[in-house]
Amino acid sequence: MAVSPALAENLSVDVVGMYAEAERTLTERIARNLAKGLDAPGWAEKKLSEVQYLTQQNARLIDQLGEKAAAQATLDITKAYNRGGSAAASELAKTLGTTAIESAVPGLSSVEALAAETITGLKATGPRILRSTMDTYRSVISESAGQVLTGAQTRRQAAQGALNRFAKKGITGFVDRAGRGWSLQSYAEMAMRSGTANAAVQGHTDKLVANGEDLVIISDAPRECPLCRDFENKVFSLSGTDPKYPPLQTARDGGLWHPGCRHSSSLYQEGFTKPRGKTADPEGYKAGQEQRRLERKIREQKRLEAAGLDDQAKKKARAKIRNTQAQLREHVSANDLRRLPYREQIGRAL
Repeated sequence: MAVSPALAENLSVDVVGMYAEAERTLTERIARNLAKGLDAPGWAEKKLSEVQYLTQQNARLIDQLGEKAAAQATLDITKAYNRGGSAAASELAKTLGTTAIESAVPGLSSVEALAAETITGLKATGPRILRSTMDTYRSVISESAGQVLTGAQTRRQAAQGALNRFAKKGITGFVDRAGRGWSLQSYAEMAMRSGTANAAVQGHTDKLVANGEDLVIISDAPRECPLCRDFENKVFSLSGTDPKYPPLQTARDGGLWHPGCRHSSSLYQEGFTKPRGKTADPEGYKAGQEQRRLERKIREQKRLEAAGLDDQAKKKARAKIRNTQAQLREHVSANDLRRLPYREQIGRAL
């Protein structure tokens, strides 16, 4: 049985749900606090006086999130590693005709290292989440007061406009080297999908190596992204010491098994394994990317619903959600895609 990131993809759902729920809770908490007494005199001064209390509340939620996510991530990464090992055992039994499969001795240290790396990345978002949330709270107050003084808008209109801009971006949980801010849910999803995918691949690798195998072949994927096309049907060495084949790490360094990658690797034996013919479906790849865009749009609109200061704002957001969901249903049906409801959610996990 071949191994690919898809083998462990569903294992990221619980942790992503936790971060999505935290994002929703924090957004709703800000909106609810700002909505209290919004039309009363002295609103801005009262809201600013509550900053310390709100900061403490949010800090407790974020600390709780980090601990729960760490425990779940460790469990999920361990499961992913075991799935990879089981996939390799199935391949070995089928190819070699034996059930005497050696266990992968270095497995525990591999799992611990992968889990630690993922957890460190997730917990590092905590201070940024708190700062992003409280900076938004202060900026909504400041902007709303300024707009009212100039007579440009009512306080409610100004506050809702500022909250909407915040909700569209989401709470920034990570800023990459290019300076791009990742929303909290998007970063958690990327981190967990990478962590579980790496664990599945490592489990597969460790099991093959423990049984004296060193070569794997990369699959053909019809809806491959341009980044991975050149790796299809090529043979790689797990140890990197085979003189005939390049190290698998070179493919990984070149982008193989990036988040969302559809390619798998499987045991290769010279004279026995037959590469499959190449297929290409660039339109299918574009259709998949459009599905991701619509899913992101639905999540954005759900954040706007959470940021609504009154029933009218929430009702407007819900109407947009239904419209985009209808577009997604039509797109999935027309392009023979599988709908993934969890990618449309902003969480109910805490």
